[in-house]
Amino acid sequence: MAWVKSEYAGELAVLSTWLVALAPWSASVFEVSGLTVVALRFLPFRFQFIFGATLPNERPFLWAWQVADFQSAAELSLAGDLGFAALVAFAFPFALSLYYYFEEDRVAAALPADPVRLFGGLLGLVALLTLAATALFFRYFPGTTIPLGAAVAAIFAYLLLTTDRT
Repeated sequence: MAWVKSEYAGELAVLSTWLVALAPWSASVFEVSGLTVVALRFLPFRFQFIFGATLPNERPFLWAWQVADFQSAAELSLAGDLGFAALVAFAFPFALSLYYYFEEDRVAAALPADPVRLFGGLLGLVALLTLAATALFFRYFPGTTIPLGAAVAAIFAYLLLTTDRT
């Protein structure tokens, strides 16, 4: 059974890419000594909210390339690097989605592969990178980490890779 009709697969590829851009790829919550910390990690940046106190050198907003330097543990620094790698990997499908939205026929003719499968493979790569980073946060970051957008990217990658394009 197909999840989407073949003639709408291109629109699903573009919409999927944009939704992955908007969704935080992970969210973490933990409490320590009366403080509650909530971290939302989007592909280009991270928001971290600390409730209960104002800390010196607090950095509530970091760009993706700054996160690894801000982490104290090597494993969390690696998670930050993986998040940045996911952003770099995502840049191509996002740019392609903007062009594909306006020039679907031209892009389909210019690419050697099916654009929908290409989007699916690239979103799959983003999903793998963000899921690996989330696994590191899950293991080494105190509290609970949930792979929100990482799971969304994986689901959309699966849907795009398995769409019947005949």
